[in-house]
Amino acid sequence: MNHPSAAPLLVDFQPAQVSKPVSQKLALQISAFGLARGYCKQHGITGADGMLRVLQDMRGKFDKYGVSAQLIKRRQLVYFPRLRDMRIAGGELVLASPEHPHLQLFPDPDDTRGADLKQRHASYGKVVAGCLGQMYGDTRTAPDDLIHVTCSGYLAPSPVERMVAQREWFDTTVTHSYHMGCYGAFPAIRMAHGFLASSRAGAARPKARVDIVHTELLSGHHNIQDSGIENIITMTLFADGFVKYSLCTEEHAREHGLRGLRVLTYEEHLLPDSADDMTWVPAAHQFQMTLSIMVPVVIKRHVLAFVTRLLRGIRIDFGRERARLMFAIHPGGPKIVEHVQEELGLAPDQVAISKEVFRENGNMSSATVPHILKGILEEKAVKPGTPVVCLGFGPGLTVTGLVVEKT
Repeated sequence: MNHPSAAPLLVDFQPAQVSKPVSQKLALQISAFGLARGYCKQHGITGADGMLRVLQDMRGKFDKYGVSAQLIKRRQLVYFPRLRDMRIAGGELVLASPEHPHLQLFPDPDDTRGADLKQRHASYGKVVAGCLGQMYGDTRTAPDDLIHVTCSGYLAPSPVERMVAQREWFDTTVTHSYHMGCYGAFPAIRMAHGFLASSRAGAARPKARVDIVHTELLSGHHNIQDSGIENIITMTLFADGFVKYSLCTEEHAREHGLRGLRVLTYEEHLLPDSADDMTWVPAAHQFQMTLSIMVPVVIKRHVLAFVTRLLRGIRIDFGRERARLMFAIHPGGPKIVEHVQEELGLAPDQVAISKEVFRENGNMSSATVPHILKGILEEKAVKPGTPVVCLGFGPGLTVTGLVVEKT
């Protein structure tokens, strides 16, 4: 396999934790209670017996359609009741107000709609500002460019722009990469690659490091008025995820002693006849997702041809060299990785880190693949020189691919 020695590297993956993860078992119980309460408020059910029946029915739906604790152990959910905020009064769960007002999406116990979209985005800004402070700390070395990736909160100026201005990083350009959902890391890496390439071509001042920051706050879009199957799936599948990393020149990586993943190629396709299978659109109070049961079927139908073509571009024959590859597959749902593994004929160890990240975190939208890449970079069993095939899927229906090589 031939690749340019000057190809940039993905380095320095740093996840951030804004709140202590909630066990999936507890999250399922509280979510079922929240939707049951919302259903009772909407339908005027006030008697204890009627409310108990609704709760029992809702628990049954969660048992049937929710992502179980056997598949996800825990999730980071910033907008979710903490144990310290809960007590039982009169046989009913009572939730105290959170410590900070911006962490309360439902300020009135009788209002099942909660804060509107404007308020939720304002709260998002405060959470992300704190997260960025944690990510960058007392960092003095500014990146040449900073790409902000999210599909869950849009503000102008963004929290990233505010941070860069406050730190007086006048030579750092901020670019936003929004609303691409679970595959959002892929276009961000392409952009970062282009920024470094334009610098080398003389079209911009010399650049050595582009930072990419993901701030996914999916819990800020919880909806307790909708007890439909799709809402139950998304409420129990998605988690908040925050991570920063850099794409840098090989010289920069060597100078700072950084191991990384060399970017070799990337590709992105919109799949035919799939536009309505996955959507993510703003509503009055939160973003709402459509997630068709056809998504795994569509992905399985196209993934082999896509991967074969992706690898052919860097002279890797997938059929002959399959066994030496590692995979970073975005776990869009509990079965996505298994479907891809089966269709591509992969061994369990080739997808093990993808599955483990899902078990430990849930689906963190665009922040998920960077967590997988961090795991692959740190896994000693994955030797230097190993090609890593990264796959992401999202609204469109879009399939994205990236091949990197562990250095």
